[in-house]
Amino acid sequence: MKHTPTSRPARSGPLRAQLARPRFTPPGQRIVRSIVSVWLCMVIYVLRGMTGEPFYSIIAALQCIQPYSSNMLAEGRDRIIGTLIGAFWGSVILFAELLPSGNGFRTTILFYILLGIFAGLVIYSTVLLGISQYALFAAVVFLGIAMYHIDDANPYIHVFYRTLETIIGVGVAIAVNSFHLPRVRDRSTLFVSGIDDVLFREDREISRYTKVELNRFLQEGMKFTVSTKQTPATVREILTDVKLQLPIIAMDGAVLYDLHSMKYVRTEKIAPDLVSQISDFLHSEGIPFFVNTVRDDLLVIYFKDYRDLILDEIKDAHNISPEIAEAASSPDSDSFPVPGEHALSKSAYLSMAGLYRKKRTSPYRNYVRTNAPVTEDVVYILVIDREEKIDQLVEKIKAQPWAPRCRTNFDYFDCDEGDKILRIYAANANRPAMLKYLQKYVGAPKVVTFGSVSDQYDVVIRDAGKNQMVQELKKKFSPVDLRGWKNILHM
Repeated sequence: MKHTPTSRPARSGPLRAQLARPRFTPPGQRIVRSIVSVWLCMVIYVLRGMTGEPFYSIIAALQCIQPYSSNMLAEGRDRIIGTLIGAFWGSVILFAELLPSGNGFRTTILFYILLGIFAGLVIYSTVLLGISQYALFAAVVFLGIAMYHIDDANPYIHVFYRTLETIIGVGVAIAVNSFHLPRVRDRSTLFVSGIDDVLFREDREISRYTKVELNRFLQEGMKFTVSTKQTPATVREILTDVKLQLPIIAMDGAVLYDLHSMKYVRTEKIAPDLVSQISDFLHSEGIPFFVNTVRDDLLVIYFKDYRDLILDEIKDAHNISPEIAEAASSPDSDSFPVPGEHALSKSAYLSMAGLYRKKRTSPYRNYVRTNAPVTEDVVYILVIDREEKIDQLVEKIKAQPWAPRCRTNFDYFDCDEGDKILRIYAANANRPAMLKYLQKYVGAPKVVTFGSVSDQYDVVIRDAGKNQMVQELKKKFSPVDLRGWKNILHM
């Protein structure tokens, strides 16, 4: 039997304390670009003879400095169109004198009523025109004119400058965001990263900086994916904001899964006779387990129906014997007496029930209770118990005659304190083999891997909390190089 070692993540204190720990990182590109945009807006203001209202161009520029080019263009468009709509309505009201000037009138209830009605008309006009996404900017511009500039000697000057400043600010933001250092992008190499201790910080979250940079790289054509022992369902849940394009290596190399088509490109399954032998052994040890199968591109997870176990609602649907109820409630009992079965490990059941309750609401998992043997299409078998008991169980597995045909690994993801997950795979289901297949599948001449275990990856990540992985990835994918001069200006 082959075993893949997995170190337990450090638990250096309560999660709240970890989250409260300050993280000092250098300013990102967005902050730098924002500084440059403010400076350029003021330079343009000076070059115009210090006429106009640069406050509005600065606000427009700062709002348009976005992590992604598509967001920046959309924000700039919204700002300009919203400003034009608001300025139009402000001009109409000024021209028709629908809101009389004078400080006396501006303190009357009638002014407040008319102001609200006209603001509603501005918003409603964007709805009628099918451009409701511009309603906020239109209303802000209109209210600025109606509330603060209606008493100006020539309020139309403000309308003109407000529109002009917005266009200047948007233009500055586009110009700043379009300038880049000369970089050469490696769009042929396949980059593969782990998740735990590589992308994730101590708080089991991925930083916003990492999300933004990964998505930017993917937009620029990077061949990037992840390799993990988790299921595709878990990857969907924890990397929902990362727009992965290539299939992922999941279940510790047992499957290759396409997140877009929601299909399993390749699977390495356990032979039916081996599944039977493993199941019989676990039953004899009184260990409950999950059988994870892939059928018709669906992850179906089977577990034995122990009548009163796993699902709370089942307890009321069966007549539980006093003996079983007493054993279940006794703190000194290590097992449940199950009629017609081997005594069932109490600690394993409680750990299994806890994991089940966490996962059963996921739309990507399908749990099925059954007493029928499940041997076909099995990708792996999962056991969860107290850490010391899992270690004892593994030693017993090593002594079985079928042990050379399977491979095991450990995990602590989503475990309660003191619990440990054991997964059993076919011996030929492993990440290096699946990575070779993926490399051929995407036609990549070279592969660069990122992980936290020394001597197993091309790039070893020591501190995921400082965004080290994405910074190293950037060096590999788009190094600064004068040969990339053509890329200095691009959206």
